[in-house]
Amino acid sequence: MKFLAKILILIIYCFSLHLQGQTQDVDSNLNSNNLNSILDALPKISKDSTKAEITKHVDAMIKLMSEEHFKANYAPILIYADKGLALAKKSNNANHIHDTRAIVGNTLIKVKDSLRAKKIFLKSLEYAEKTNDSSLILKSKGNLANIYYYMEGYRSKTISIYLESIELAERLKDTTRLFVLHHNLARAFNETKNPNHSDYHIKKTALYLNSLGNPPHFQASHFHNIGRRFLLLNKADEAIINFKKTIALCENTDFTEALVEGYTGYREALELKKDYKEFYKINKILKVYEEGKEESEAKNIIDAVNAKLNVERYKNQIKTNELEKELLVEQAERKNIFFILSIATVGFLVLILVITYVSSKRRKALVKDLKVKNKQYLIAKKESEEFAKTKTKFFATVSHELRTPLYGVIGLSSILLENEDLKKHEKDLKSLKFSANYLLTLVNDLLNINKIENKNFMDEDITFNLKTLTTRIVSSFEYITLQHQNEISITLHEEVPLLLKCNSVRLSQILMNLIGNACKFTEKGKIDIAIDLLERTDDVAKLKFTIKDTGPGIEKTKLNHIFDEFAQIDSSSSAYQGTGLGLPIVKKLIEQANGTIKVESELGKGSTFTFTISVLISNEVLEQNIPPILDFKQLEHKKVLIAEDNRINQTVTKRILENEGVVCSIAENGEKAVSAVKQFAFDLILMDINMPVKNGIEATKDIRMFNTTIPIIALTAVDIEEQKNQIFECGMNDIILKPYDIDQFKKTIASNLNSKLENEL
Repeated sequence: MKFLAKILILIIYCFSLHLQGQTQDVDSNLNSNNLNSILDALPKISKDSTKAEITKHVDAMIKLMSEEHFKANYAPILIYADKGLALAKKSNNANHIHDTRAIVGNTLIKVKDSLRAKKIFLKSLEYAEKTNDSSLILKSKGNLANIYYYMEGYRSKTISIYLESIELAERLKDTTRLFVLHHNLARAFNETKNPNHSDYHIKKTALYLNSLGNPPHFQASHFHNIGRRFLLLNKADEAIINFKKTIALCENTDFTEALVEGYTGYREALELKKDYKEFYKINKILKVYEEGKEESEAKNIIDAVNAKLNVERYKNQIKTNELEKELLVEQAERKNIFFILSIATVGFLVLILVITYVSSKRRKALVKDLKVKNKQYLIAKKESEEFAKTKTKFFATVSHELRTPLYGVIGLSSILLENEDLKKHEKDLKSLKFSANYLLTLVNDLLNINKIENKNFMDEDITFNLKTLTTRIVSSFEYITLQHQNEISITLHEEVPLLLKCNSVRLSQILMNLIGNACKFTEKGKIDIAIDLLERTDDVAKLKFTIKDTGPGIEKTKLNHIFDEFAQIDSSSSAYQGTGLGLPIVKKLIEQANGTIKVESELGKGSTFTFTISVLISNEVLEQNIPPILDFKQLEHKKVLIAEDNRINQTVTKRILENEGVVCSIAENGEKAVSAVKQFAFDLILMDINMPVKNGIEATKDIRMFNTTIPIIALTAVDIEEQKNQIFECGMNDIILKPYDIDQFKKTIASNLNSKLENEL
């Protein structure tokens, strides 16, 4: 109904134009009134006016035209265009002529009369070059670039003219023109999807914006350009921040077009984020502004078309009475042509409205479809979150259920290996411990894969020495290197920066897996490790790591699958064992660092793994942190409470500590541990997390109510970040992950006892 009403209004308007042609007296009065309303707003002039009076009139005329142009009120400008140009020439002022042509030309652009606008701007540039006025040449080139900007296929020419104009504007120190030129170039490069060039001109725009005092309409366009650039870089959140600034500056003002652009960009950023709920909300607001803009543009186009059709008639009305009869004859001859043009104009506008109506229907269908998809997305998101929680809980349970018995097996086998009476069983005990450690490796690899997939690794960036890190990793493979009779060499390119800042734990994990594979599969061969610099800036270095071995190599048919989970590399010997998770872990970690990895291999000649990553270059001075020397003799006669419900684990922990002269007490659950601490004095508590009656977290909270100094170390088989936060928040001092290395276990206890002693002193 709304659409039909618009068509009906246009038809009535068309016939009213025809009736105006039929009623000469009414038409004459109406036209006179419109022309008089313009003349009344300007200083009076006559045929006898002096040059100064004409100049004053033209100054006021240019100001009035500019105001009407910014209000998108184009009809008065077109009505007075020819008279204004004639008066500007009569004033014999080059700036007047240029400014009048500029306003008329830009108005013609707005009413889609690009050809006439182009002719006016070319004439303006020709005049400016004749007068050799640099300022006028600059303005004329800017206007000409504007017309090319709106013409199909002239974008590169537009950019070329803007760039030529910048040099001239800098020479003239025209700050306003420099802002406009850089702003237009930023917009043009955004539209041609060139964010790097756009960024340069945006930075320039910001400088000139401050110099001009940050006018609101300039600021709004500037923030819109920044938002568009962030969209090209897929940075939706940064884009939204700037589009919101544009919207804030334009609301409750006449800057409707900039406001629509701000909301349009905001909507595109929300779509990029897949935030469909907010998308629907902003789309609804944008639709209101777009409809208002469309109605306003339609009205302005109708007014402008009407003005264009009546320009000649308005000019004739200011002629002398001697030409009145000739005017009537001319008008009579033009009646039919005018009516045909009116009908054609209405037909054109009807076509525009039909297209608008169809587009509106499509938008409604899109919004409806988005609502459905948004609901589906929310349901899928909820299911995904529930699955992730279930998966995390499952891995935590698996971690606890597997690591707890492994702690007993590894611990008891380590204790039995120290027993001199069991030397004849040493080989069997070592095999037992090896098997348990192998199973522990499998469990750790499984949990690492889960952590990487869920992005639970800590993104801790620390400064470290790359040469020292690489040397330490290689030295950790000394035993297997001697066993397999291999040679390992490290080549560090002299331009590679030594002090870097990144997650050294992740980098170590990548290198240990790749170097470990090379050591494991190579016998009586060479392993070369090379680190080269690919690119470098002041803050970032792009490094290439190459691990090359002379091992058995990999078949080409299997190269595409070596990074698949559980796909262990086959070999001719059954001596090579593994979980099949090392290389998948490496690939996932490198991809998280936005790096790449590739492998080249040939059977019988070896394999070469190459990966590239970008890391920060550190300017810090690396401190030499020398760990304190821990004497295990200090453990002698210390009283330690072991809060543990598993009897095997109680036995293992107790025997390890008693070998160092520690006096141990056992508490089967958290409640008994709290009671024991209240009754007896202990130097340290080893607190298991999962216990019956009262778990370790609850027991620690109760103990901290009356004892805040005793060190409490968590014993846990669950390695998840959420539990680590709970452990430290409840008041524990440290964590030991089961099953643990005996030396590391004793060092952790000794370190916490030292800390307690230092605090007491």
